[in-house]
Amino acid sequence: MHSHLAAALSLAILCLTPVGRANSPSFSTNNDIHCPEGSYTSFVHNSYAYNAPLDEFTNITKSFFDFAWYTGGVPATNTTGTDNAPGATRSGTLAGGAYYETLTAYKLRSDVLEYSYHGEPYILAVPGQPIINFNGYAETMRFESICGGKATYIDIITYTCSNHQTLAYSGWYTFHESVFPGLAATLRATIMAGDCPQTENY
Repeated sequence: MHSHLAAALSLAILCLTPVGRANSPSFSTNNDIHCPEGSYTSFVHNSYAYNAPLDEFTNITKSFFDFAWYTGGVPATNTTGTDNAPGATRSGTLAGGAYYETLTAYKLRSDVLEYSYHGEPYILAVPGQPIINFNGYAETMRFESICGGKATYIDIITYTCSNHQTLAYSGWYTFHESVFPGLAATLRATIMAGDCPQTENY
């Protein structure tokens, strides 16, 4: 896929993430999607490590309802239930399609933030680009304190069912490559290259 198409899709896909459960022993939900006949399954994995304490990230990312940090400033137009309680929903319009997402699992401690949600079918229609029909999607995000609280590890797993596997994968992956480094940049958090930073010589 051409790079300009991937970039366009990544900007449009934004908050999408549909049908499944998190393959984490701490979660009772399972995002491994079983796609309907005629659609394609995609599994997208992004991970990052930054030199900044966990709470600097979770102060921004801990709300299921308030996720404009993830969508480029576009808020949900409707929410139901209690924020951060499984079963809560958020919905709105994004990239020409209506989305509806349900929180399936949520955990927040001093050392970790982890949550998972499912999305209903969504049509991504970017002018001049192939239409992508998502039959469903699911996403799990994990923000974990590492290096004695000096750094943060971020892990994102996305599962999708769609009519175009290559475009769906490239769009999600490229989108995350924009969102999370961008979030770190707002915090002036540098990339953690290699092992934990040391303050003493051993």
